[in-house]
Amino acid sequence: MIPRIELSGVSKRFGSRQVLDGVDVAVMPGESLVIIGGSGTGKSVTLKCILGLIPIDAGSMKVDGQEVAGLKGAALDAHRTRFGMLFQGGALFDSLPVWRNISFALPGSAAERKAAAIDNLARVGLAAEVADLKPAELSGGMQKRVALARAIAARPPIIFFDEPTAGLDPITAAVINTLIRTLVTDLKITAITITHDMASVRLIADRVAMLHAGKIIWNGPLASLDGCDNAYVRQFITGSTEGPIHMPGARP
Repeated sequence: MIPRIELSGVSKRFGSRQVLDGVDVAVMPGESLVIIGGSGTGKSVTLKCILGLIPIDAGSMKVDGQEVAGLKGAALDAHRTRFGMLFQGGALFDSLPVWRNISFALPGSAAERKAAAIDNLARVGLAAEVADLKPAELSGGMQKRVALARAIAARPPIIFFDEPTAGLDPITAAVINTLIRTLVTDLKITAITITHDMASVRLIADRVAMLHAGKIIWNGPLASLDGCDNAYVRQFITGSTEGPIHMPGARP
């Protein structure tokens, strides 16, 4: 089977800083991959490179077996239609009601788009009445659900989740994680999630990859994570201050 997404030797430098240094990772169709790693290790940059928002310096990026590095114009636009995105901050349009936030990229009349928005609200556990509210009238958890409804509205084959539980309390975060897992399974979506939250990892992932020093240093099924003998992975998943990972400004 051809991977839905395949990165080989992907590198990206910003000035003197090498952010990605030969990233190799593949995601199979319908698989949920979670990328873990410390702040500033290039997780978000990886997603932006796949989307064509940032050009790579070297390497190969394939989607469904087709090279996508260097796409421009209409070809890049067509490439991006295959993706949905749940942004860390939700990124909802404050001036638009919920239904327009969800359906702004959908075709059809206003009535058809509103009906589609209400259907997607139901998929994330929100009532139809929410459709006419503004984002400011919603709690943080409800805003995240609306953003999730928008991400799946066009039924993209691939969705990226950028820190999906950031800023949420543990109970609401668990609800969002469960929703993501259910939607990925039910809609047969290929998903890449980046997160620091190990509870999210355990609820969302089929496979886990750790990005450190610009490279994927471990990649394996979720069931193998806790038994992993990689010292960097062990330190990250346990949150230990002892180990090979040193925070900037910390004493060695």
